[in-house]
Amino acid sequence: MKTLKNILTSVVMAAALSGASTAAFSKPAGEAAVTAAVEGTIASLEQALSLLEKGGDSEAVSKAIAAARQQQKEFRFEVTERQRQRAANTIVRAATELKAGNLQPAEQSVREALASFKEMKATYDKTH
Repeated sequence: MKTLKNILTSVVMAAALSGASTAAFSKPAGEAAVTAAVEGTIASLEQALSLLEKGGDSEAVSKAIAAARQQQKEFRFEVTERQRQRAANTIVRAATELKAGNLQPAEQSVREALASFKEMKATYDKTH
């Protein structure tokens, strides 16, 4: 009986340790959301820039910029938080210029925001 109890205890301990080790080595769920947010922001800004370069519809460019504004809100990384806020302001400036019909300044603002988010992603990737 004592041997059976020891075997059962060993099996339970092994199961508990294997369950804990998978949780410890798995990627945090929040990390995937942050990565998706920055990649989505970059993709939206690239789409807006492409449309601006081709002389695309202002409505489509505006939608791409709006998507970037929404997606960037989910990118939370303490090291780059101030840079993210400045880049968000640049996105707002691009949207304002686009509404005013100033395509050249809007394109420049989108380029600045895109470069900034690519830099933030590189910083984020280095630490994760």
